[in-house]
Amino acid sequence: MHKGPGQNRLVGVVHAGNRPRARDAAGVHEHLLAAIVDQRLPPGTRLTEADLVETFDLGRRVVGEVLHRLAWEGLVTILPNRGARVASPDAAEARAIFAARRAIEAGTAEAVARAGDPAAVAALSENLAEEGRLRAAGRLREAIRLSGGFHVLVANLSGNPILAGAVRLLVARTSLVIALFDNRGGLACWHDDHASFVELVRRRRHRAAAALMRHHLLEIERDLRLDRPRREAIDIRSALARPLA
Repeated sequence: MHKGPGQNRLVGVVHAGNRPRARDAAGVHEHLLAAIVDQRLPPGTRLTEADLVETFDLGRRVVGEVLHRLAWEGLVTILPNRGARVASPDAAEARAIFAARRAIEAGTAEAVARAGDPAAVAALSENLAEEGRLRAAGRLREAIRLSGGFHVLVANLSGNPILAGAVRLLVARTSLVIALFDNRGGLACWHDDHASFVELVRRRRHRAAAALMRHHLLEIERDLRLDRPRREAIDIRSALARPLA
């Protein structure tokens, strides 16, 4: 007898209690994007259709659509007869990603600081405070996600949705670069730069805010060990499973 979605497919580490909630391709994409940003899915992770079908309890057509979208966004590599893997940027691509971010984010930073909207200051301050709480609690992966989210928030607050979309994808690709080449000793100072940026927005010092954003991104790039990539194996089902309450 034919069994529909959800019947007799709760195997391995995925089950009804911890399955990530996604009803369609957009939901699956959001889960995978978030897992890449917070480094639950590091570069080189094999993304098999069978594992993703099991994890999300959705069909192969949906999974294939998502993988091709992520490939178009530069986050996944699909090789003929070899399947899909989370992208592994090389040093040249890493430098290009940071160059693009400096060019775009100097503009979004200047726009936000020029406006000096108190609501924007409050939103950025809340992001910063939550990141600090996560760092203090030792929840580094979540802190990394919020650190990248700070840049996405700045882009969103700039009022330009095209630039905001570009920054969101560049931040995700930066997470891959950091996962491969990072020097974790430099993570704390990134948070300090964010605090300085919020103060510049509060004071509407738009030129200084743009300069700080460029310097901030340049320092992150300089902290990377681009000559020494690292790799780690991961099981995508356990990486994507929801924590049990």
